[in-house]
Amino acid sequence: MRTLVFLIVLFITLPAYAIDKDKVSHFAGGAVLGLTADTIIYHTKDWEQPKRMVISGGLAFIPGFAIEVVDEFSGTHFSWYDLLADGLGSATGVVAGELINGKLWISASPRRVSLTGHW
Repeated sequence: MRTLVFLIVLFITLPAYAIDKDKVSHFAGGAVLGLTADTIIYHTKDWEQPKRMVISGGLAFIPGFAIEVVDEFSGTHFSWYDLLADGLGSATGVVAGELINGKLWISASPRRVSLTGHW
């Protein structure tokens, strides 16, 4: 619980200019793609959750990686931080897709918060 409170205080006190708009765009794009990929695969394939999440996350990550490769050859250079934002956004979107589609639940107790679901 102390860790959660610390993280909340850290993000509240973090200056708004500390995160580049470009990173927010990469994160948001990855999240939308992750949510979309997970929802489409959830409704079209009969795959178990781990396989569905990994494939959805991978599919959502591909456009961000492709953008970084194009950036390297167009003069703006490859950015590992952009790629990290893409990956975190993709993972967030996939988890949101699982939560929305009803296969993953958040369970909380006074000592911890955990994700549970059907495997």
